[in-house]
Amino acid sequence: MGANLLKGFKRSGVGIWLLFGIIVVRFVILPIIGVAVITVAKNLGMVGTDPLYHFVLLLQYAVPPAMAIGTITQLFEIGETECSVIMFWNYAVAAVALTFWSTYFMYILS
Repeated sequence: MGANLLKGFKRSGVGIWLLFGIIVVRFVILPIIGVAVITVAKNLGMVGTDPLYHFVLLLQYAVPPAMAIGTITQLFEIGETECSVIMFWNYAVAAVALTFWSTYFMYILS
């Protein structure tokens, strides 16, 4: 991952507003949608009653994107710099966002 990030810092075509939009959608809107989906599924009886299982389901909505995206861009050699910048900021924000969402998920499940 480090070599990918280095390419993005040399030059990148990603605008600040695009980056901000990606981060807001990924770490604010998607977890809120996840809470709604899991709550509805729980109320309809589609998932069990185990709180740890619910926590894991909710956590999937708050984690950063997979490294597979970076691998795909390297294979096709298209958009490597843009992807590396986006992934860097995603992982930088994920440190705070994942802590917040994990705390919130444990609060609503207790």
